[in-house]
Amino acid sequence: MSTFPQDAQTFTLDEFVEMQEEWIREESEKLKSKNYEVEGAVEDLIQTICSYQLDQHVEPISAEEIQKLSKYYNWSMYQALLHATKYSLN
Repeated sequence: MSTFPQDAQTFTLDEFVEMQEEWIREESEKLKSKNYEVEGAVEDLIQTICSYQLDQHVEPISAEEIQKLSKYYNWSMYQALLHATKYSLN
């Protein structure tokens, strides 16, 4: 997970480290932003499911099932990040 200048520019070790730290900060912000988007989408999904008018013979969704759904998406996001990190190291 490194980025290098496209031209033939040279740089010191300290400059290289600074460039990498800046790149990591920028990419971390992107990941954080995407994570917030997914969290918001999951909350919207849960709200839509909970507000749906069910037939009176159908039991409403339990808080436990809502919690399971939320945990599933948290786990899926973790797995995606873990896979991406492992893949980038190979």
